[in-house]
Amino acid sequence: MDISIIIVNYNVKHFILKCLKTIYENNKSLLKLEIIIVDNNSTDGSVEAIKEEYPEVIIIENKHNAGFPAANNQGFEIAKGKYIFMLNPDTEILDDALSKLFNQMEHNPELDIIAPMLLDTGLSLQISAWRFPTLWSLFCEMHYLKKFLEYKSYSDKDLNKSFEAESFSGAAMFFKKEVFAKIGMLDESMFWIEDIEFCYRAKKANMKLLYFPEAKVIHHVGQSAKKNYKVSLSNQIFSKIKFLKKYESKITYFGIFVLSVYHVILKLIIFTALAPFKTIYWKKSQAYAHILLKIFNPPY
Repeated sequence: MDISIIIVNYNVKHFILKCLKTIYENNKSLLKLEIIIVDNNSTDGSVEAIKEEYPEVIIIENKHNAGFPAANNQGFEIAKGKYIFMLNPDTEILDDALSKLFNQMEHNPELDIIAPMLLDTGLSLQISAWRFPTLWSLFCEMHYLKKFLEYKSYSDKDLNKSFEAESFSGAAMFFKKEVFAKIGMLDESMFWIEDIEFCYRAKKANMKLLYFPEAKVIHHVGQSAKKNYKVSLSNQIFSKIKFLKKYESKITYFGIFVLSVYHVILKLIIFTALAPFKTIYWKKSQAYAHILLKIFNPPY
């Protein structure tokens, strides 16, 4: 088996069927593919549709929403491919991206992890490679200070050319299966920043990570996350706290904790005030109230 493609699905029937179609249509080199879908208890008929249209696809059906990292790990455990392609269900493979990723790894054995260029729905560049988060970068993210985040997003690099990077989006990440033996699988306690944390462990193990824009993938961004703001917003905040607690000093951890509490209270006040005007504001106010109750003891 050349490549095991692992996709976690949660109520995105339209997107995952399109994703599978583009995988098969763009396997121009006839690579031996194994597609493993881990479904997190979807109720939109996506599992039934996949079974009908793509009976060769392996499906693991969870009876609850196990989350992104845990579900991916389920797929990783049974994968037989030489290479693993962790792929979001809201993606589309363009041109001959699979063979480009495969050949790049085959011809450059020193590489361990590579990532394609991601494009948004309108085919504009989507930033998908980052330097590791710091207290300063997280402060800027919380306050929408995009100008100060450009360096973190490799503004000093030509994103149309390959370069070694620190971390990539888990929406499309291609790597050797043997990476697991060296650093383990995804950290299931992260649940949002798990892709960056995975790359962090890889870099600490002196692995080589390459941003590879010759291969291109469309990513429609966060389709599952839109289903539940309590889950998506809380995990964004909790995972950043957990990441800095795991790898940084106690002072840095304390800093991100205080900053996060301030951020949650501020957002709660804003969205509660706006709640009468739009349903989305009410949903977000409920989400931040939920986060505030959990922030002193973030769930696993």
